[in-house]
Amino acid sequence: MSLDLAAAFALLLIVVLFAVAALVEARGERVRAAPRLRHWAYTLALGVYCSSWTFYGAVGSAVRDGWVYLPIYLGPILLLLGAPRFLKRLSHAVSDEQAATVSDFIAARFGHDVIVARLVTIIALLGTVPYIALQLRSIGTAFTVVSGREVAGGAMVAAAVLLTLFSILFAARRFELAGRSEGLLFAIGFESLIKIAALLLVGGVAVAALVTMPASTLARGEAVLVRNFALSHLSLDFVVIFLISAMAIIVLPRQFYMGLVEARDRDALVRARLGLAAYLLAMALLVIPIALAGTALFDGDHLADIYVLLLPESAGQGAIVAVALLGGISAAAAMAIVDSSALATMVSNDLIFPAILRRGRELEGGVIGRRMLLVRRLSIAGIMALALAWAALVSARESLASIGLVAFAAMAQFTPHLILAVYGTNRDPWPARASLITGLLLWLYTLGLPPILPTAWLDWLGAGPLDPLHLFGIGSASPLVHGVLWSLGANLLVYALVAARRTPGGPLPLMLRANRQVTDLEELVQLTSSFVGQERANREFSGPRSGVPIDRRSANRAQQLIAGVVGISSARSLVASALASGQMSLSDVTRLLDEGGHSLRFSRQLLAETFENIDAGISVVDAELNLVAWNSRYEQLFGYPPELLRVGVPVADLIRHNVRHGDFGPGDVEYHVQKRLEHLRRRLEHSFERRRQDGRVIKTVGGPMSGGGYVMSFIDITGEARAREELQRTLDELEHRVAERTRELSEANRRLAKADREKTRFLAAASHDLLQPLHAARLFTAALERDADGRGKDLVRQVSSAIVAAEDLLRALLDISRIDAGGVSPRPERVVLRSFIADLAESMRPLAQEKGLDLRIGPCPGTVSTDPRLLRSVLQNLLSNALRYTPDGAVLIGARRRGDEWRVDVIDTGVGIAPQQLGAIFGEFTRLGEVEVEGLGLGLALVERITRLLGGRIDVASVPGKGSRFSLILPAVPSAGELAPIAAPDLQGRAAAGGSTILVIDNDERIVAATSALLDRLGHRPVGARSIAEALARCADVDLMLVDYQLDDGEDGLSLINAVRQRRPHLPALLLTAESGEAMQVRARAMGIPVLSKPVDPEALLSAIAELSVPEVKP
Repeated sequence: MSLDLAAAFALLLIVVLFAVAALVEARGERVRAAPRLRHWAYTLALGVYCSSWTFYGAVGSAVRDGWVYLPIYLGPILLLLGAPRFLKRLSHAVSDEQAATVSDFIAARFGHDVIVARLVTIIALLGTVPYIALQLRSIGTAFTVVSGREVAGGAMVAAAVLLTLFSILFAARRFELAGRSEGLLFAIGFESLIKIAALLLVGGVAVAALVTMPASTLARGEAVLVRNFALSHLSLDFVVIFLISAMAIIVLPRQFYMGLVEARDRDALVRARLGLAAYLLAMALLVIPIALAGTALFDGDHLADIYVLLLPESAGQGAIVAVALLGGISAAAAMAIVDSSALATMVSNDLIFPAILRRGRELEGGVIGRRMLLVRRLSIAGIMALALAWAALVSARESLASIGLVAFAAMAQFTPHLILAVYGTNRDPWPARASLITGLLLWLYTLGLPPILPTAWLDWLGAGPLDPLHLFGIGSASPLVHGVLWSLGANLLVYALVAARRTPGGPLPLMLRANRQVTDLEELVQLTSSFVGQERANREFSGPRSGVPIDRRSANRAQQLIAGVVGISSARSLVASALASGQMSLSDVTRLLDEGGHSLRFSRQLLAETFENIDAGISVVDAELNLVAWNSRYEQLFGYPPELLRVGVPVADLIRHNVRHGDFGPGDVEYHVQKRLEHLRRRLEHSFERRRQDGRVIKTVGGPMSGGGYVMSFIDITGEARAREELQRTLDELEHRVAERTRELSEANRRLAKADREKTRFLAAASHDLLQPLHAARLFTAALERDADGRGKDLVRQVSSAIVAAEDLLRALLDISRIDAGGVSPRPERVVLRSFIADLAESMRPLAQEKGLDLRIGPCPGTVSTDPRLLRSVLQNLLSNALRYTPDGAVLIGARRRGDEWRVDVIDTGVGIAPQQLGAIFGEFTRLGEVEVEGLGLGLALVERITRLLGGRIDVASVPGKGSRFSLILPAVPSAGELAPIAAPDLQGRAAAGGSTILVIDNDERIVAATSALLDRLGHRPVGARSIAEALARCADVDLMLVDYQLDDGEDGLSLINAVRQRRPHLPALLLTAESGEAMQVRARAMGIPVLSKPVDPEALLSAIAELSVPEVKP
């Protein structure tokens, strides 16, 4: 094959890889919509472990060393198959720490120590550069073999340039480390397919050659391999290589990146382990026929590393030669691309980042992030340049396998630390520092430098005790075993010794003490914005910031955002340094960040457990609209395939799945997807119900989260929806029934209104008709009392007392009935308590004097808005009860302010009330029975109803044997002066009580007779009348009128008074009635007519007559 053709094939391979990566990046939505495809691409990408060493060098190792070729496959296979729990724990630990590199992860578990991170990075750099050099050298050797010309140097330079360009374009596109490169992953997965396909074809050629070659030739090859694979050739080298290879599948920078950083969820590596193990097994098995055929056909083992190219060439299979060339180049290219990219991230974050901070003070949005991206790209170029230089320096006699094992031995220096990191956090960094430095120096001296040192230097060193291949002349192991045992053994010994001394860890390195001080949230946001940009920082830290103290949540959020650019350990050191250089002590900063990390891990666990115990399906997407959390109920509701649900899957893929299953109705799939994505991007709250094709109804409720992202809940409300539908049908059926009943109800309401009016009329009639006879009886007994003496007078008083009791009973019953029937409506007025209470007390004073009690009036300030008539009824009942149940002592009535209320107190020194009886005193017909008093126990029942009607309340406090306090509590109003009491008409003089001519008008003859008898006994001259006509006929010479309100033939007393006053304008009048209607009361007040309620107390009647009875002054 010509050099031009070989170069064309190589260039074509690179172009194809470019195309695959670019296509995936451009059509990421469609590619991610196929989760199975992504899973297989991820599994194949893990095959980047198989570099040109395993493609070319494994055959050479099998030919030269026999069993020694096998451990590099066997170790990883056994780890993948036998340690799924370890792999799962590793994946979860890396996810918890949000580590982007192996140095990041180890340092995070060793106290976020940047020194540990730097040492791991240096070891990885020194070990990986020779490994990348191996890839470049294999490419150069392959071109030399297929072209027949010495073009290794030029081929290596060209390969280095192309691979650097590829790495920069697809592995360093943005400064955020968290951003996965789907294009790179698919390109590496495609490379793994090319690699194993090429080796399968070469293996086929080998098998064909073995079948057709002469027996003697085959026997020669068999003899070599049988000798090399004899059990006696199993040595310590096999064990050492097995040990350093087993963990290489995860500790190599490229493997850590592909297996853990590019994983879409925490269990992706565990799911891919069987596929990767099968891939490694296939590669290992294909080595045997190729090695056997090559040994049989070619003399010497110096060409063993290129048997993969020589076999198809010797068979005249030019196409397979080209494929083998592409397989080897692809293996080398994939390893170089991924390793240089991962290593560049480690170098830029752990080694160069501090220098960037020290060079300037700029905090403009994103400036450090952009610088880190530039540094990362330059690091890729620098690493590739170092590898190219090392490839030029290494001796041609060094096999590919030996160079690869040197790299594995380097990674073994921090393998124990990675295992410790998996199984614990907050480990002491000092033992790690000491052991890594020890292992690094010994590895460099015994394994790293010998391949590139001049022979003369090696001979000089070998003459003394510090021979790098035989330190202190101890033992006779191979250089690899010698170097691994010295470096790794000393590494572990130093770690154990330092850890045993329990040396306390030092303070975190302060990277910004001289340059940055962060004292409040605003300065912390400015620091964060220099990494992620001002817009992102403002979105993450909304709300007031200037002068706001930094709390745990803010500090950890800043650390997470910065870690997305420079890694978790550097971010931790940076934030800690900035806070410690401000107003916080270093111990406070450490505690703040550590507590935040513990809280975050606890919160994640608590959130996951909470999600699983919620009946609703829950999903959470991040600011980039990728799924980050969900519960099993969510998966059950929508029936997602297992491979579709994983951390990082775009929510667009889930929506697309639902659209294809008909959940959003007919129409273009992408239209529905974009419509719902736009809704999420606008960060709007939403709530809706949707019926799925299976008949279930799902209610979706969603809302944006602070700092970006969206949380949604999905509830199966099928049962509720069916109930609603059934209810709607029932409502529809009932609707017409309601219409039918409306007319019936209207008619019933009309009848009820009529009944209510009739009841009101009945109560009014009852008030008049029931009280009229009692009124007459009281007047008759009053007249009899004037004439009686001795025992007869006592009997008359007993009869009068019985009448009064009956009167009180009927009046209370009627009042209660009217209130309960809604027949009483308060008419609020401003009432000045001082004059109102004084007037009330004076009216009750005769009763107090009769019992020998002292009736006192306390301070009565204030004004209330209430119905004065109803208020008087309440207070009169309370005062009457106090006088009734107080055998001796005093009764006090007064008012006091309590907040925005007035409390009118009636306090007595009476018998008191037992606590168990307080709840029953407001019931009808309730009497205490401690003293013999008149009454049937209706007064407090009436008080309670009237108080409720007035919008007030009653409070009671009592001590048996000492007295009681009854309090009426009413809202207060601003005082506006006292209200003048209703006055009788302005009379021109007063006459003596006797000698007046009084016109008595009532439609009941008994009332007229009784009143006339009483007036006659007092020396007055009564004149009776029953109608307006009779009153007009007899009013000429009278001095006063006593008028009943309800007369016959529709006439009423107020109309009669008005008619008489047409002739006698100033004739005094007194209205006597059992009517209590509001309209009548308003009329009477407007006309200036005093009103006495029937049955009238004779004494009250005589007092009113004495006040009103004056002769009219005629002109």
